[in-house]
Amino acid sequence: MMFKIPEAAISCYLIIFLMKEDAVQNCLMGFGLILLATLVVVLMIPVINASIDSPALRLAIMFLASYVFLFLSSTTPLGEQAAIVGLIIAFIMTLVTDIPVGQIGNEGLLAAWKMACMPMLLMILFNLVLGLPAHQLVRRKIVERLRTSAAVLEGRECDARLQKLLAEGNDVSLQQMMTVKLLHLVPRAQSVWLNGALETSYSIMLATIGSSDSHTAVQDRDIPKALCELAEEVAAGNIPTVDLAFIEHHSSSGAKGDLVNALAALSRADGGASPKIAPQRLLASDAFTNVDHQRYALKTSLAAIVCYLIYTGIDWDGIHTALITCYVAALGTTGETVRKLTLRIVGCLVGAAMGAAALIFVMPHLTSVGGLMALVFIGILPAAWVSSGSERISYAGVQIALAFLLTTLNGFGPSFEFSQASDRIVGILVGIFVIYLIFTQFWPKSVVNEVRVLIDRARSSVSNLHDPASNQNGKLSASMTAYQDLERAEDMLEMAYFEPRRQRASNAELEQYRTSIESLRERLRSLKPRLNQPKVAN
Repeated sequence: MMFKIPEAAISCYLIIFLMKEDAVQNCLMGFGLILLATLVVVLMIPVINASIDSPALRLAIMFLASYVFLFLSSTTPLGEQAAIVGLIIAFIMTLVTDIPVGQIGNEGLLAAWKMACMPMLLMILFNLVLGLPAHQLVRRKIVERLRTSAAVLEGRECDARLQKLLAEGNDVSLQQMMTVKLLHLVPRAQSVWLNGALETSYSIMLATIGSSDSHTAVQDRDIPKALCELAEEVAAGNIPTVDLAFIEHHSSSGAKGDLVNALAALSRADGGASPKIAPQRLLASDAFTNVDHQRYALKTSLAAIVCYLIYTGIDWDGIHTALITCYVAALGTTGETVRKLTLRIVGCLVGAAMGAAALIFVMPHLTSVGGLMALVFIGILPAAWVSSGSERISYAGVQIALAFLLTTLNGFGPSFEFSQASDRIVGILVGIFVIYLIFTQFWPKSVVNEVRVLIDRARSSVSNLHDPASNQNGKLSASMTAYQDLERAEDMLEMAYFEPRRQRASNAELEQYRTSIESLRERLRSLKPRLNQPKVAN
């Protein structure tokens, strides 16, 4: 507001939308978005010049850019970031309708650049000062695994908590450790230990799960006590040590032997393992053979163009948030998309109600910029809390924040008008309606198809655990993949109830899939990759 940068609400929203737990990731993302925004602004100037006199050409460019980047979001690791690029290009093209090209080049694009870059610079600054670096998050993850394993062995926790941790896998944490190594955020010895301890702590959870069963029971209470002591050492920033006499005294076969071996492995300089990130394909293997990728890009691009034609056709530019909704709410399957739309509606209504209450009861009494900042902080705090929670509800928190910001931050000072805020809320609802209509009527893709693929892949991973030719690393990877696929399949089944009744699988079929998931989980509980006996330093 001080520097007259427009759309303060969108700038604040970008932080809520992009901020993650990892400070290093936030800084890298902030720098990346600044570079991306700069590149887009530079490239869009000649594109706008070429299409200024042709509405049909502008529509074609919008559609083509949307299709290409949405296709990339579905087939490459870029994911949501590629969809955001498509949104930026499409939104910039909508500015051409009312603003002369000179003003777009000198003012409109510059304002869009500042609107995106200013919050990213602030996000980088706050993360450098107050953020949690990646290695601390990895250390916390290891501590959580050790403490949860100890709690399960003592009967204070059930296997369900371990299943959730096993389903998280190591990929995200290993990517964080790769960043730590590249940027030399910690001494090399510490980064090597943290990297290896990730896999060893995962093996500890594998050896622990199902330990309450009679055939794998671990009766020795010294082991959970040792796990808690190791967790405290790790939390203190130390490489834990395990007494050699303890290992020799408790060494045995079965689940107890696996746990003791894993405890001993943690005391090694390499944390007991040397895991590496699995290489990622730049383009999905089925990118050009699976029509679902093309259909997703086509349906979302079509929805965005329809929304654009609606608000320009009726000359109601205030509901341009309809176009934005298409890019941020569309997902691969009908169930996923409708669930996200539902969260968007709920969050939108809650945020709008909070904003309306602020306009009526708080805004008239504000006398300084400090008061306005306090109001925004208090309104955003619960939204940020929800958005940092479970994936099942986190998107609702983002929408609460957006609706509240759109209602309370209009112009370059305290807002007292409902009209602009209500227009944007209506735009969100229009976008939701268009997306719902297109995704349920044209090539609807049921979540059951995805569930079937995940269960088949998990079954294949479980079969690999029976293969005597598979090495220990292969079996550990197979267990990790199976737990991740089964957790994902269970989440997808819950989304099936968001599908229209005529497209939804029968209750009997859904129950059959649940039974298959539980059956595979029971097999996983009894099939665990065995650790080799480690060499423990004196």
